[in-house]
Amino acid sequence: MPSDMQVKSGIYIHIPFCTSKCLYCDFFSTPLKNESIRYDYEKAVIRELKRRLPELKGTVLRSVYVGGGSPSLMEAPFFSRISDIVSSAGTLLKDVEYTVEVNPHDISTDWIRELKDTGVNRISAGIQAFDDTVLKEMGRRTAVEDMINTLPDLAGSFKNLSVDMIYGIGSGRDIKSELSQIFEIIDPVHFSAYQYTPPEKKDAPAPLDEETSAAQEKTFTETLLKKGFRRYEVSNYSKKGFESVHNTTYWEMGTWLGIGAGARSFNSIKREHSFYDENTASFISGEGLSRYSPSLREQIEEFLLMGLRITEGIEIKRMENHFGTAFEKMIESSSLKSLIDEGLLKKNNGRIFCTEKGMDFLNTVLLKLFEFIKA
Repeated sequence: MPSDMQVKSGIYIHIPFCTSKCLYCDFFSTPLKNESIRYDYEKAVIRELKRRLPELKGTVLRSVYVGGGSPSLMEAPFFSRISDIVSSAGTLLKDVEYTVEVNPHDISTDWIRELKDTGVNRISAGIQAFDDTVLKEMGRRTAVEDMINTLPDLAGSFKNLSVDMIYGIGSGRDIKSELSQIFEIIDPVHFSAYQYTPPEKKDAPAPLDEETSAAQEKTFTETLLKKGFRRYEVSNYSKKGFESVHNTTYWEMGTWLGIGAGARSFNSIKREHSFYDENTASFISGEGLSRYSPSLREQIEEFLLMGLRITEGIEIKRMENHFGTAFEKMIESSSLKSLIDEGLLKKNNGRIFCTEKGMDFLNTVLLKLFEFIKA
């Protein structure tokens, strides 16, 4: 097992293909026009993964995450090839959380059975809503019937099953009823509940007002807590021991290697970001990779932005080790005190973390802290 001082790392692979783009989506995606493009993209992912895997030297690989787009449009052998590369680099696959995002509309019983034998051990199911009217408003091609047909098969094959949902969209929506119906057919161990933020495009649905959105979020939280979930991050809930290893690597500012068009990486040892252009053709041709090193101020902002998202917050000693300097030399103590006095932050047992109120006003907390960075 890695010690606390070892840098944990993850691999993110972006699959940009979709059958159709949902109206709420702001991620890079593109229609899958033909099989040859998918095949060429697969080859490019494998090529880049092999080429860039040495960038994880000095870290302990704990997760692989395939997101999109719709990774469930890919065939099972693709996921096996990723497993083979990870294994050949000396990492035991049993020690790695290997997640694939799926759209219930895309998958079949045969696909699920084949996926189970590829090394994948965690599924993130994109449900978003369990109400056909809301799904239609979102522009989802998935219907409740698709979920009823495929989710039980997923749950039967993968114990580590996560569900993605969105709130702040869909007037008159009954979140409690949606969750009740989901739990009638499956027993997930992890939930991600994201607040809807409209993308910058004309046909995007309008968000609900702040009061209604907050009420929907409250329903999510209260219902999941009663079901034995713990809110461990501003948008994430899990049963004990099923927190997302991959996302935690982001929040704790570990190292992650992003492969695919539009994918981003961060090397926490070199303090270097890199990203591919949001262009499938350039990725396939081996072009479009850029790198940059953030300033010290940007690094501190990123550390605060990520760390304060989790309910346990930031371990001060770990932040000091990361930057090689005392916390007081990075953040003006008066700003911390004022946020504590306002009931937005707490400082206890060598950690700073948001209160429940602070989680609700996280942007306010961060903006105030950013003002008083000494860099």
